[in-house]
Amino acid sequence: MNQFHLFNRAFCLLVFLSLQQHLCSQELRFKKDTEGVLLLEDSKPRYFYQVKTKSLDGKYGRANYVHPLYSNNGKVITEDFPEDHLHHHGIFWSWHQLYAEGKRVGDPWLSKEIYWEAEVIETFVNEKTATLKSEIKWFGATDKKAVLKEHLELTYERFNQETYALTFKIELSALKDGVCIGGSEDAKGYGGFSPRIKLPGDVVFESTNGIITPQNLPVQAGTWINLKGSFNNSGKISGIVIMGEPEKLPNYQGWILRSANSMQNMAFPGREPIAIKNGEKLEFRNQILVHKNINISEIEDYYKKFKGGK
Repeated sequence: MNQFHLFNRAFCLLVFLSLQQHLCSQELRFKKDTEGVLLLEDSKPRYFYQVKTKSLDGKYGRANYVHPLYSNNGKVITEDFPEDHLHHHGIFWSWHQLYAEGKRVGDPWLSKEIYWEAEVIETFVNEKTATLKSEIKWFGATDKKAVLKEHLELTYERFNQETYALTFKIELSALKDGVCIGGSEDAKGYGGFSPRIKLPGDVVFESTNGIITPQNLPVQAGTWINLKGSFNNSGKISGIVIMGEPEKLPNYQGWILRSANSMQNMAFPGREPIAIKNGEKLEFRNQILVHKNINISEIEDYYKKFKGGK
């Protein structure tokens, strides 16, 4: 073997090792300001967690949500205060109905007669993951007393140069007697984990068994939904997977899916409220997987990782 071939092989090996080292040693760090917390990966923004209540002309105020969320190439892929639904906020979770002590407290979905106080209590970074923990109290605007206490754990994980995940672990505990939550008071029954994604015109929905067609009412479509389309305005197809554990959600309704001008939602508990008893917790987990057009089999493998990472 001549010297040129030896040099060429050595050069290729160095490039490969350099790429592997870069992937394994990416710099993750949190940057805090008066509004919230930004996660940076190699100095590039990945997501912002909104701690301080944010409103539009004093209306639709909300804290405790993720926006912006960024694609792998730095494009913003969530929407906040969209004109068609000013009460939608990036990746959020909420319900229309909230009761305590036999009375209607407010409408958290529309941010009416309710407000939130959030505090980040911990952030830490490991080799490939970054975790943020926050405690949030839900207050009724009338008596200004806390109704719910929420614990949020956000974990970012980089799998490869084209794929990352943001996992949400949410726990709700009652701070008053008779606390109940419920979805929209119609046949749709929407409420719960609700990503407001900036949708391209060519978006397609798929799950385990293939293409899913959105309906007005919830559809039964498995444990995850993959949104495929030209999210980066480059003509190339990429995707965003929304994962959950529907078998663990009380009175799970199905997927509310929309191809334009709305959020996507794993709807629970529907129009009939459910109780959150003192001393008990309502817990649920979801994940957003951002990728560059992986197939169904690969998504299933990532879902297994999500299920195993409790």
